[in-house]
Amino acid sequence: MNMKLKIGLEKLEEILGGGIDSNSTVLILTDTMVDKASFAQYVLSNRIADEDAGIYLASTKTPKQVINNMEDHGWLAKDLIFVDGLSYSLKEESDAKYLLKENITDIKKSWPKFCELFERAVKETDGFKFVVFDSLETFMGLGAKEIAKKLKEWKGLAEKTKSTCLFLFTDWGYKKSEIETIMKSVDLVINLGTIEKKLIWMNYFCVGNSPKIFYSVTPTSIGIYVPKILVTGPFHAGKSSIIHLLSEKAVSVDRLGTTIALDHGYIEKKGVICDIFGTPGQERFDWILKILSKDTWGIILVVDSTAPESFPRAMKMLETVKSYGIEFIVFANKQDLPGALSPKEIAKKLGISEKDVVGTSVVTKKGFEEGLKALFDKIFKV
Repeated sequence: MNMKLKIGLEKLEEILGGGIDSNSTVLILTDTMVDKASFAQYVLSNRIADEDAGIYLASTKTPKQVINNMEDHGWLAKDLIFVDGLSYSLKEESDAKYLLKENITDIKKSWPKFCELFERAVKETDGFKFVVFDSLETFMGLGAKEIAKKLKEWKGLAEKTKSTCLFLFTDWGYKKSEIETIMKSVDLVINLGTIEKKLIWMNYFCVGNSPKIFYSVTPTSIGIYVPKILVTGPFHAGKSSIIHLLSEKAVSVDRLGTTIALDHGYIEKKGVICDIFGTPGQERFDWILKILSKDTWGIILVVDSTAPESFPRAMKMLETVKSYGIEFIVFANKQDLPGALSPKEIAKKLGISEKDVVGTSVVTKKGFEEGLKALFDKIFKV
């Protein structure tokens, strides 16, 4: 029976119903601007951490280059088994256990030898294995049917040898029929691509018709990436405290205990990366809210649950946000205090859906993770 394998990307695991199926074949199909190798190496590192044996088939980079990239990011690269397809062609020394002794550019000769080495590697390695086949397009000159034929054979090999295989493939403008032939020969296809959104070029992943989830490769990990979240709300609602609580790093510009310019925080946790900005709550600073809203991806509107007299101000700010078509969530803050209205009551007073209001408390630290997830889910669905 196949298991669901964790891969270190919670949102992708969620789309896949818990993770990648063990003993399966997966095509990582990318456009030309994506660093597919780093994506796969991060996943491989997470599987090594879960004690799978790691096998890496390198056709466009040497084992040393692979290890250097993984170690530079702090990703686990211990005991990797390499099928080295490049060092011989470059006339470089290699201590890889499985070394291709053919020029990789002579694909008619190198392809069958490379396949043979791959099959030996998975058969001779004990236990569960996680395999990355880097740059399958190296051999595309043989034709999509030849590659698809081998991929179909390897589906059975993966099951028999307890191997989960990631095949990396960049679409360099091949015919649609060729891509479809290759896609049909594996168990799962994950798409990586780039797209421009609000003047920023973003990496994304998706599976089939799932939403495009944006991600970023950081010096230490890969995380879901939301470039800009705006935190706003009436005066003294608790915006600055929330930003400092959510952020690994945060700074405020204030005078006499209240924000007079901007709060800024940076989040990198639980697989999410984003910058958050907080605006002052006074009406004289509404011009800041209007400027920042134009390139914002999501809004957290913070209200004081004990101060219903501030709700008309909150409603005005919410109307400004909604006019830009930005996804939002309301943090009903100070839920720990006596007399705090419930999220349901606040939703009714603001004239919005109950699902758009989350109860929070800086004192008890409750509600913030739930609120962030609700906002990110709305952003990703769009």
